[in-house]
Amino acid sequence: MDRRTFLKLAGSAAFAGTCLPLFSGLKTAWALDDSHGQAYAGDHGVKDALAEAGVSARAPKLLKIRFFNRDFKDDVFLPDNEIPLLLSSLMRFKRIRNLIGHGNFCLAGFDDALSCSRSYDAIGPFPRRELDFLEKLFQRPASDYGFMGKKTIPRLTWQVPAGKTVKIRGTGNYLYKGGSKALYQDIRRKVGTEAVLTSGIRGVSKQFLLFLNKAAQSRGNLSMASRSLAPPGYSFHATGDFDMGEKGFGPDNFTEKFTRTRVYSQLSSLGYIQFRYGPGNHLGVRYEPWHVEVGG
Repeated sequence: MDRRTFLKLAGSAAFAGTCLPLFSGLKTAWALDDSHGQAYAGDHGVKDALAEAGVSARAPKLLKIRFFNRDFKDDVFLPDNEIPLLLSSLMRFKRIRNLIGHGNFCLAGFDDALSCSRSYDAIGPFPRRELDFLEKLFQRPASDYGFMGKKTIPRLTWQVPAGKTVKIRGTGNYLYKGGSKALYQDIRRKVGTEAVLTSGIRGVSKQFLLFLNKAAQSRGNLSMASRSLAPPGYSFHATGDFDMGEKGFGPDNFTEKFTRTRVYSQLSSLGYIQFRYGPGNHLGVRYEPWHVEVGG
């Protein structure tokens, strides 16, 4: 789907005034053609960058995670008739988050979202078509569109275990008591207070919001979205992993620029920390040097 068609669908009368604010920030990092992407193996700019990075153009998985924000010919897109459902579901999750607060939303399950939507007119209940769309997305094997990671949450109705979490002061995020909290405290002791928690536990609702938002930015390209964010049900943030950054580094904490910080250097030199999505991984996920693995 080309950008013009996507915006036309997004701005349909059914969603006028509801979804349009989303598109003020929609953009892609690359110029795209009208055919869901070019044959990038023939793109000289990509070839040059791959050569500099030491990645062979014959390794399609490595090429895709190196250029995670580009379309590829075999990427999987949502059908056009599901784009409005993507957008309306996304805006409903955003309204729920804004109502209950970012911290509470981190722990919210899908049933929590349903209950909240039914209780507040400003949110409105999820209509049947949205529920069917969300359940289909959750149940669909992510390997269909290139994400090869493990499914961590078996049920759409899964909840973050009550009483097993702790809010990390000054971050707005939660961690699990036990291994996650202990590892975070170790990092803070050994690296210092410049090391900050940037993302902790994510329940089903938050992972839906993040993935749907990325899918919207990707114009319905599920493959592109999954190269940056685990699909709902596949995030290790639900089971204990968390993200670290450097204080004051802002959004760059979620880019490879983070590897040039003192905090990353310290994290890397301390051998007890493992990164789940390293460079050259075969899970279809871009390099995430900020993502700290906690067991499993």
